[in-house]
Amino acid sequence: MIDPRVASGLRDLLPAVMIPRERILRSFRETFASFGFAPIETPHIERMEVLTGKGAGSDEVLRQIFEVTNKGGTPGELALRFDLTVPLARFIARHVDEVGVPFKRYAIGSVFRGERPAKGRFREFVQCDFDTIGVDSRLADAETGQMIHRALTAADVPPCTIAVNNRKILDGALESLGLSGKTGLVLRSLDKLAKIGRDGVQAELARPDDSGGAGLADEQAAAVLDFAQTGRGTPEALDAAASRFGSHERAAQGIADLREVVRLMEAGGVPADRIAVDLGLARGLDYYTGVVFETTVDGWERFGSVASGGRYDDLAGLFTSRRLPGVGASIGLDRLLALLDEAGALKGSSSTAPVLVANFPGVDPSVPTRLAATLRTAGVGCEIFPEPIQVGKQMGYGSKRGHKLAVIVGPDEVAAETFNLRDLETRAEDKGLAWSVLEDSVLGALEVIERRGAGS
Repeated sequence: MIDPRVASGLRDLLPAVMIPRERILRSFRETFASFGFAPIETPHIERMEVLTGKGAGSDEVLRQIFEVTNKGGTPGELALRFDLTVPLARFIARHVDEVGVPFKRYAIGSVFRGERPAKGRFREFVQCDFDTIGVDSRLADAETGQMIHRALTAADVPPCTIAVNNRKILDGALESLGLSGKTGLVLRSLDKLAKIGRDGVQAELARPDDSGGAGLADEQAAAVLDFAQTGRGTPEALDAAASRFGSHERAAQGIADLREVVRLMEAGGVPADRIAVDLGLARGLDYYTGVVFETTVDGWERFGSVASGGRYDDLAGLFTSRRLPGVGASIGLDRLLALLDEAGALKGSSSTAPVLVANFPGVDPSVPTRLAATLRTAGVGCEIFPEPIQVGKQMGYGSKRGHKLAVIVGPDEVAAETFNLRDLETRAEDKGLAWSVLEDSVLGALEVIERRGAGS
């Protein structure tokens, strides 16, 4: 027999995970739409040259690409997408005349990376992206931060902190330190600061170029890290950056841009204590050119970022000579779910319907069928137990699955055109209710249960 296990780094998702997952996705879609973003979809499979174009992704990400070869196909021609941003750049270059600019899109779908599996890291995972294309506006930058905050709040995610920076500040600071030719290497090392700490990053920066490091002298590496950790997490970090690098035109522009983004995020409803200026925040992908975001759940920082992104003004240049600047972010759904699961926040119903309609032995099945149809017409989800087994076992099934109420109609109730309504948590039961009040009775009972849950 074939072993039914899945391949390493991949998962089967049970209803207990899929139900809250679908709820979160619904809330994300509603939030994205409320800001005027429209949905698009791009293929899971892209041409390899699309995904590996200069600046499309870091060397580390490109090494993790899954190649796809169909029978008789050409090796190296196709690959699975590793994110949703590079496909967006291709999409907008192809369809810009149809959709126009500014273009605000969201996309939700699986991406694939051949990285080593770890807690919250999988080889197939879902990203929830939203982007604004065709504008340089700081308003669009700030709206990206607002969307992160609003989407996670609407999905009942615990309080989060959005770290922000601007790549222009980092670029200017590195140029001032005489490191302009090593910007990419230095930024990729800085991106690991939270994972491997100051000593680990300093050692990596000091490694020779031919060993994957930046080849910095000890004093250069220390200067970079001192700057990156200046006033970390506080607004004063920008004051410190201005006093030290404000004479550098690019750094000064980045500081001014970031001040405006923070101001507009706060005006858009993001609490000031949810925003942390982090001058060491680089983001690992090469295509970021301005503001960058990285979001962690307070107390669960070890899971890493659950939402990140930034401004990328040159990415579409891979596919068109037309300038199409963009800004956006991605929420990592699977990492977020892994975090919520470990935090005990995913416990709940394994049923998509709140009501179970019993299939009472000796009762014509058309009776529960009609009652269930009446409830569904009233907007109440319900499930009919498929077999007329002992009612107690049906109630046990309903309790285990997470149904809230059970509608029970036995032969006596059929004769009297009544039903019994049982609260499956408390086991309290209202008996002899008329069929004519079925919808009102169920809706009223569900409201009571909802208030009970809100008060617990």
